[in-house]
Amino acid sequence: CPSSSGKPNHADILLVNLQYVSEVEIINDRTETPPPLASLNVSKLANKARTEKEEKMSQAYAISAGVSLEGQQLFQTIHKTIKDCKWQEKNIVVMEEVVIAPPYQVENCKGKEGSALSHVRKIV
Repeated sequence: CPSSSGKPNHADILLVNLQYVSEVEIINDRTETPPPLASLNVSKLANKARTEKEEKMSQAYAISAGVSLEGQQLFQTIHKTIKDCKWQEKNIVVMEEVVIAPPYQVENCKGKEGSALSHVRKIV
């Protein structure tokens, strides 16, 4: 279908897992030939899938480690602007420089004084 972004050389692709389809009903039959499919950048799609999987695994780790809801929300907020953040047990590690320990308040941000620490404190 045409791109929701409005770009003429892009298209929205909808994927349906047929394992979950129990019935198909034809509403109307098309007689004209559909436009050719746009070429897909498979490596870009694979990278996006890998990134999404890593983010979901990170969320699952936080839940299984017993991290509080506030900690999970803070991690997601930081991750939106700083991709280099990860869990280390219940601590959030940002850019390998800043560690945020529970209960995830400004005073729990530890690291070498500098721009990274001050930036993370502003986010917290």
